Amino acid sequence: MELKNKLPKEIPFAWLLALGAALLPGLWLADRALAVKLNDLNTEAARMEEAVVVSGAALEDLRALRENKLKEVGSYREALKSQALSKKVVYEAGAALQEEKRLLEKQLEIITTYLVIDEQTGRIRLMRGDHALNDFPFSYAPLKAFGSAPLKMSATSRVVSKERYANPERGKVQEADGKITWDPPQVGKDPRSGGLGEYVLFTDGPLILHGPPPKKELHEAYPHVCAGVTAYTAKQLYEGTFVGTKIIYSRKK
Repeated sequence: MELKNKLPKEIPFAWLLALGAALLPGLWLADRALAVKLNDLNTEAARMEEAVVVSGAALEDLRALRENKLKEVGSYREALKSQALSKKVVYEAGAALQEEKRLLEKQLEIITTYLVIDEQTGRIRLMRGDHALNDFPFSYAPLKAFGSAPLKMSATSRVVSKERYANPERGKVQEADGKITWDPPQVGKDPRSGGLGEYVLFTDGPLILHGPPPKKELHEAYPHVCAGVTAYTAKQLYEGTFVGTKIIYSRKK
């Protein structure tokens, strides 16, 4: 209260003019500084607005690029699936062709394989086309008939059955008056290989190619024509021929 009471009740006009004159430059300078700051802020705002516009455009470009990449990835996946399916089809077709080729080669092998029994040289030749794959000696030259079998060998015959072990007594099938009768083999004490041994090739004629018989009496009693081959020769002929293989018989001159 004492300070208030000490202040003058009225401020002289000259003082006010001096105070105003002193404040005006400061206010002008402050206004100029604020104007400069405001101008800088406007410039920065305009620059930021331009950057936002550019960023928005770049963002849209990136979105479009992302969509294109996703489409390309989808197309690439579909192409991979199609390529995998194509490879599978090609592989299956190749495997089928290989199997067909193998079957055709086997059929060609079966068709072109045949035997030549040459009494002049006493050897049996395993042939494939015009080439002799191997030849084997046989004991009975000329061929020998056992039992009641007549020695009537035709120039050609064929293998009709292949049996690792064969019963000496064969079954018989006959047709009379439209009826088929079957006489089963008479199985005795030696039902498997006593008379014919192992690796037996039956032909459509009286000839039977087989290994050494364990029991000669059964072998000699069984009616057939024999070549007298060794166990090795019988096995090689058994493995190298097929059902239907042609046999060419060349008589001794």
